[in-house]
Amino acid sequence: MRIGLVVEYDGTEFQGSQLQAKGRTVQGELEKAIDALLGTPIRIRLASRTDAGVHARGQVAAFDSDTRLGMKTIQDALNHYLPEDVSVRHAAHVLDAFDPRRHATSREYVYTYNDGPAQSAIDRRTEVHSGRRLDEKRMDSAAQLLVGTRDFAAFAGGAVPKGASTIRRMDHAGVERTGDKVKITFRANAYLNQQVRRMVGELARIGESPAAEKRFSDYLARPVKGSAKAVAPSRGLCLTRIEYRGAGPDGLPSAV
Repeated sequence: MRIGLVVEYDGTEFQGSQLQAKGRTVQGELEKAIDALLGTPIRIRLASRTDAGVHARGQVAAFDSDTRLGMKTIQDALNHYLPEDVSVRHAAHVLDAFDPRRHATSREYVYTYNDGPAQSAIDRRTEVHSGRRLDEKRMDSAAQLLVGTRDFAAFAGGAVPKGASTIRRMDHAGVERTGDKVKITFRANAYLNQQVRRMVGELARIGESPAAEKRFSDYLARPVKGSAKAVAPSRGLCLTRIEYRGAGPDGLPSAV
């Protein structure tokens, strides 16, 4: 049977979500915890790849096992074995054919800036302090240009293979302020390497100066791979939710 997990993590001390030759990864910690619980090595699948330092509240993983343990027991036991910067929020039976990456209909990311007078000591790991006050309304207006099916080549990072499609569907892009917190939200079917952080970096430039607006629209009108050079720091970015058809309140599609 296949078991789905909704996973939360603080990405500060990880080299990313996927297994790598060196360094801690979220996948590596989850697989160690599953091995400790079930007594056998198991390879898991993750819905979305996050870079080093990026956080998640709604990453989705899946693995196969013939265990008879209940889902609440699995959740509690995995959290016992996991380090404190990774947590399983939900565990549930999913269809045997469920693929957390291919079956995702959208992925939502939120980036947080703090443009107050000083960096927050408490939130320093999950937000980026801006040295200048940001104009969130101007940023939001520019963000609307991203909505729709677009060629996002300008926001592609170096890891995007030569010749790979850079067309993606952006369902939502918006910027909102609450006090000194400016949150940038994106929801799309998928993203290119570094796409979110480059979009954020360029929107932040617009928030600082209206002179950057023309350049931003040019990135979409004349997409040249990697031409958007402003890459926002990873610590302000969080994968908040992944959507699936037929998903329940826990974010996982039912096996029924």
